[in-house]
Amino acid sequence: MLRKRAGVILIENNQIALIERHRNGKVYYVLPGGGIEINESPEQAARREAVEELGVEVQLSELYCKIQHREEYYYKASIIRGGFGSGAGDEFTTVDDHRGTYKAVWVSLAKLETLNVYPEELAHSLTINMDETEQLEKNSREGNYLRWVGSERAYLDEPSCSQVGHVHVGRFGGNSSAGQTKNEDGCLVWNGGDWELAMVLDAHKTASSAALILDEFERNRSIFSSILSEETKEAMSEFQPAVLALFQDQAFKQKCREVEGETACLLVVRKGKYLWWFSVGDCLLFLLHPDFKALGEAVQNHRSFYEWVGEVNTFDTIVPCFSTGTKELRKGINRIFLTTDGLIECPDSNFHQSEEVTDRLKGEFIKDDIHRLLEEIKSKNVRDSTTILAWDITICEDGLIPSDQ
Repeated sequence: MLRKRAGVILIENNQIALIERHRNGKVYYVLPGGGIEINESPEQAARREAVEELGVEVQLSELYCKIQHREEYYYKASIIRGGFGSGAGDEFTTVDDHRGTYKAVWVSLAKLETLNVYPEELAHSLTINMDETEQLEKNSREGNYLRWVGSERAYLDEPSCSQVGHVHVGRFGGNSSAGQTKNEDGCLVWNGGDWELAMVLDAHKTASSAALILDEFERNRSIFSSILSEETKEAMSEFQPAVLALFQDQAFKQKCREVEGETACLLVVRKGKYLWWFSVGDCLLFLLHPDFKALGEAVQNHRSFYEWVGEVNTFDTIVPCFSTGTKELRKGINRIFLTTDGLIECPDSNFHQSEEVTDRLKGEFIKDDIHRLLEEIKSKNVRDSTTILAWDITICEDGLIPSDQ
């Protein structure tokens, strides 16, 4: 029986990453990838193979194709970090005349059809779909998406601020001096033409439950992106049922039973002038605008401490427990801010009071506000990790107002 496989499609500067093989006097190329191990998802296998064969950590964007008869999965990807060509898998470090040699190389897309590249059907698809591969490179270069989990990089003692499309990302794994040894947070960011999707996760025991949710959303990215590309009314009415279908899928719930630990999950979508959220657990969503501040409406959801997804799973109960909401954004600048509970529970602070958070988010530049927040909780020797996603959206239309105003 053929072993299931997974690999990555990595394109930069009109070049594609391949493995050059010299074997039995022949030269040919293969897409980076390999066999899927027991208890490993195709997405996890693809990322692992990129490290082993290319020497780089990658961000998967979506499934490009599945070769049905051999059960092989190939994912569009972009480099997060690492040194290309420094792969240290067994095939790269063990001399074996029967297996030949392996070398990570960049090959021009224009030359792809002149080489012996396997799997052949995938190479042919990439050749005839040059517009799509160019768009993949553009998306990667512009940084329109991010998938991250703390087990990949913990950011211990290391506050970090970056930007993914419209969305600013703040990560701090906590202070090792306070006893922190790992980061079990995670986040997901997708940017569309007139929408953003943002998710923060805060797991227990291990980060595996957070990674599972991220993998499932990536696997269904084309479905969700297609919905969000519709008109605002249709997109907002169809998106929640699609999310619930994912969490209530029997295969997903079985995967949850097999992971160690569970996670809180806060998912937020902005489409047009509307904001929708889905919350399981104790992560928080803030929405900042003078109209909301005047009426004390900054915090949009509530913290719930007995709802989880994973080994302990609310979607495995008779009646799943979660909260959702939709908000019309106000005319002017609306600042959207998601955070895990490391910020809220920082010692020697009052961040459990929403005003203490919103008062620190008044600056012109979100990145500077996030940086100051992370430096402040670091200085207070916080142990728990904090993950923040935030961005500004300017609305030109008037929102609803009471009839007596």
